[in-house]
Amino acid sequence: MKLSDCIKMAFSDLNKRKFRTVLTSLGISIGTLLVILLGGFGQGVQKISMDQMKQMDTMRLIRVEPFEHVNQKANSNSAPSAKNKKIDQSTLNKLKKIRNVSGVQAYINTQVSQIKVGNKTAQKVSFEGYNLDFNVFSNANENEIKMDKEKSKKFGYKPIIAGENLKKSEENSVLVGKGLVKKLGIENDKNIVGKEIEITVELPKMEGIQEKAPLVIKAKVAGVVNKLYENGGIAVTGSDSMAAKVQEYYMDSKDYINEKGYDRAIVEAKDMNSVSGVSGQIKKLNYTYNSNDNYANQMNNMYLIFKMLLIAAGVVVLLVASIGVINTMTMAVHEKTKMIGIMKAEGASRKNIKRMFIVQSGSLGFLGAILGTVVAVIAGEIINKLLILYKVKGIEEGMKMVDIRASIIIFTILFTVIVSMLAGFVPARKAAKLDPIESLRFE
Repeated sequence: MKLSDCIKMAFSDLNKRKFRTVLTSLGISIGTLLVILLGGFGQGVQKISMDQMKQMDTMRLIRVEPFEHVNQKANSNSAPSAKNKKIDQSTLNKLKKIRNVSGVQAYINTQVSQIKVGNKTAQKVSFEGYNLDFNVFSNANENEIKMDKEKSKKFGYKPIIAGENLKKSEENSVLVGKGLVKKLGIENDKNIVGKEIEITVELPKMEGIQEKAPLVIKAKVAGVVNKLYENGGIAVTGSDSMAAKVQEYYMDSKDYINEKGYDRAIVEAKDMNSVSGVSGQIKKLNYTYNSNDNYANQMNNMYLIFKMLLIAAGVVVLLVASIGVINTMTMAVHEKTKMIGIMKAEGASRKNIKRMFIVQSGSLGFLGAILGTVVAVIAGEIINKLLILYKVKGIEEGMKMVDIRASIIIFTILFTVIVSMLAGFVPARKAAKLDPIESLRFE
């Protein structure tokens, strides 16, 4: 008996017993519906969460510290100490050349005693000196601030809100934070742009120690930094050479950049998927680094487990529904006992009889799977539209809380058919073993 003949016979028998077929298929369809809907829900939650995480664009930033990379042993309770490793110009050039790196920043962080613009002063101001061969602001920071529509509408998302950014050719220019402008009592940001700024650095007076003359650096204000950026507070941003002078004054040393290097470098990966690869290359350069790729991977794994648990719940219902298939097929064997005897008398083998009933079980599962799939897809679309219609927090136009993929539909239909065929195996085996003479006597 050909497979095509078995399929025709199976659907013919199912059509003759519509009520029983519908009831059994309904049980299977509920299991299929749950598997697809719960799987789609898990997929939707995972996708929305990971997309929102990707919108946190600063997760692309990798912070490189001036220490050698040290691997923490699994059985070690305390972190091993790392040796100093200078971040210099050659290091920055190597970082820039790493594949999928879109930008690099490097700075020296220090503090100055006083800032003076005209007759206005501010005490103890943070100063960051950047290598102007590279970026002062990262695209990742700008993108993330831009995503916060409420704040960016109020304060803007561009790093410079008045004047212009620092240029390599103007090492005696500085940027001042919006917070510092406010502290100085200057109401209009544009009024400070182009003005001379006097930066004073001095050591506190201590008894018994010779007093050191203050260091005074004069510069021009190139621009004002948006308060939404890290250096937009009570801070001044300048060149690395300017910051090096301040550090040399404090440490009573020379050639600070070549001797000590930068306090930190920040590497910007092209996208979130590139962070892991870029981090690996930084590790090969033997530098300590901090990145968010491990966190993202852990979150992704947690959502994957969550999705599998949801699917498992649907599978349990599907397996319970398979009991209905066993019952239906047992009834079918009982009703066809005489027909089985006739088929065997005409030369049908046990294999043919078994195949006939297993195909019928699979057909029953297929009908239930198709019905469940159609309902699941429709229900998923309705849920997604309702969530957007009622403006549920965190759900925006285009998002799918129930994200039903073709892969889960195909998997569920195949799984349902296989479970149904396995459920029909016992009744099919029983049918194949029937004695043809006893079967012909059955009434």
